[in-house]
Amino acid sequence: MIPNDKIYKNIKFKKRLGFLKKSQTWSKKKIENYQLLKIREIFRHVKNNVPFYIDYFKNKNIKESDIKSLNDIKIFPIVTKKIIQKRSKEFLIKNFKKNIFFNRTTGGSTGTPLTIWSDLDHQIKDKANTKHYLKIFDLDLNKFNSVRIYGDKIKDKLVKKKIFWKKKNKTLVMSAYHLNHKNIDYYLQAIKKFKPIYIHSRASIIFTFAKLLYDLKIKINLNLKYIFVDGECLNLGQRKLIQSAFNTRIINIYGHTEGALVGHPCKFSNFLHFMPQNGLIELLSNKNQKINKIGTKGNIIATGFNNKIMPLIRYKTGDVGVNGPNKCRCRRNYKILKEIEGREQDYVIDKNGNPVPLAPAIFNYNDMDWKNIEEFKILQSKKGKLKVLLQISRSKKQLAKKVLINTKNRLSKIFGNHFSLSVKKTDYLKKTSIGKYRYLDQKLRVNI
Repeated sequence: MIPNDKIYKNIKFKKRLGFLKKSQTWSKKKIENYQLLKIREIFRHVKNNVPFYIDYFKNKNIKESDIKSLNDIKIFPIVTKKIIQKRSKEFLIKNFKKNIFFNRTTGGSTGTPLTIWSDLDHQIKDKANTKHYLKIFDLDLNKFNSVRIYGDKIKDKLVKKKIFWKKKNKTLVMSAYHLNHKNIDYYLQAIKKFKPIYIHSRASIIFTFAKLLYDLKIKINLNLKYIFVDGECLNLGQRKLIQSAFNTRIINIYGHTEGALVGHPCKFSNFLHFMPQNGLIELLSNKNQKINKIGTKGNIIATGFNNKIMPLIRYKTGDVGVNGPNKCRCRRNYKILKEIEGREQDYVIDKNGNPVPLAPAIFNYNDMDWKNIEEFKILQSKKGKLKVLLQISRSKKQLAKKVLINTKNRLSKIFGNHFSLSVKKTDYLKKTSIGKYRYLDQKLRVNI
């Protein structure tokens, strides 16, 4: 990967930032015209350079002149992660050479990891997006101290000294792997000393941090302006606990490794505003019909504009979004979603075959009690049946039986007679390679 410093000094980076600043005030019509031009540009590119689309459009006899409006995005087929996996070489440009491009792999937490290839231009635009949305909240990567808590690895010699972080310019890079009840004081002391303006993390990681503060009854005041989270679904229960524990606003950014879409809140709303400069977002029903009604949920389909090496067009992200209002006080004419309700894998199937969102149930602190539990995982391989694994705090091992019974009773009340539950203890639950923690292992096919 290219070092960030080299990207920030690139003239294209500065030009992109200027473009994002200017275009955020465009009219709806100007946005539509821009996106239409980008879709035509993509069509020309993939028809001539990407094997999958070369064959597809040749067989369908489709021409650029067939693209008259944004609705004509339908000339492209919807593709899934599994389709791209099976035919990965066909989605890369002709004469692809690994040694001159870059790759990132999507989290295997969803059960289907995918390697995405891109070039320097795509990386520049990706970094410009981050600097742009921070600017919306009067922040700057290069001016203010910040803390990053992801899956970064820390050298063993530092870990032995109870140092679970490293300083990188204006950022204190902390590892999520050692965040637990034994080490939380070390983390807090380091953050207080560094005096960050904001924290950047993943929902599951900062939620774990907040939960430790909640369980241990630790009150803090770090004078944070914001906590930014990305890469995962953030539900209302998590948001409330994190904001209460850290006494600051949490900013949920929709972004994924695939890099096709970016959605951010604004100063007036937590709703996600999807940046039209990066891609086209579609919200579709299971029958692939466009969803227009506010408050209705659908599958998020992404068409990215920035990656010419491995273009993702009408890519089914696996995310479920709730349609938002047409306008916002910030006056950005962007597509708005009220929330990302969760990935398809974040649903469990009841005995009647109905999908039930899991997060609102398990993160409901009015009805649930996760005290004395360090980690948990829910597994489903049969409809109507859930297996719950609990990693109980070492200092509370003597309470294991009581914790198991209490957890089962509470979950049974929440789920009612639509599920049968088994609750067991385990000594260790593994996190993913990038520090994510998936609380659901769903083996069933889910249709929202």
